[in-house]
Amino acid sequence: MGHYDTLFGRDEQELRRLQLLGEIFDSATIAQVRALDIGPGSRCLEVGAGAGSVAKLICNLVTPSPVIATDISIDALDSVDAPNLQRIRHDVTTDQFPEGTFDLIHARFVLSHIRTRDDVMRRMASWLAPGGWLFIESFNWFPIDSSTNPEYLLVMKAWESLIRETIGTDARWSRSYPKDFTDIGLVDVGATVNVNYINGGSSLAKFWQLTLKTSREKLINGYVTAEQFDRTLLLFNDPTFWDIAPAIIQGWGRRPLI
Repeated sequence: MGHYDTLFGRDEQELRRLQLLGEIFDSATIAQVRALDIGPGSRCLEVGAGAGSVAKLICNLVTPSPVIATDISIDALDSVDAPNLQRIRHDVTTDQFPEGTFDLIHARFVLSHIRTRDDVMRRMASWLAPGGWLFIESFNWFPIDSSTNPEYLLVMKAWESLIRETIGTDARWSRSYPKDFTDIGLVDVGATVNVNYINGGSSLAKFWQLTLKTSREKLINGYVTAEQFDRTLLLFNDPTFWDIAPAIIQGWGRRPLI
């Protein structure tokens, strides 16, 4: 059972949430893809493609080479206008690709939600061609721990507990990226941490507001009260509200040439 079956829907609200995610985070993602020297001729796989914004950007970088975009549900990819995009319904926890196929495999906000993430990461590395890059991005919850806003702290920590107990998400796993990449035999390993302020009314605030809304009924059933939850959502509309959002940790490593 995937996280869509337990926490997120497949409706217009979810599509808008995915679109906001792209608007906020795509620039940092594609900057790192460029830094890995991905360009025309590169064979690329986008795992957990969502609404397809990253896949489209990669398509533009490598055209006319095909880019494979996968997800458990690929309906949201229908609107992506890129002639070299190949859409494949694929469960990364069970489905395979041939070994040595790709020059870049990218997954954003996917592996931390998977209980078997270590095995999945190892299998993904095997799909890389010699010299190919594995590039993974995940949230990390450490900035939340120091928040001085009691309602924001309470609800965000409650959501961390909910997703851990419901789907097995480890919102702290990405802190170990460098070791994880070296453990599976990758070289030229690197990682970076991006931390953003969340301000009421901003796109980032709207993204987290929509994300939390999808879980309201589960959160108020044993994690927080309805009043606590609703007051926190109001913060995301308040232009005087400023705090630090969950961090984004990017990690990458390359399959050795020999």
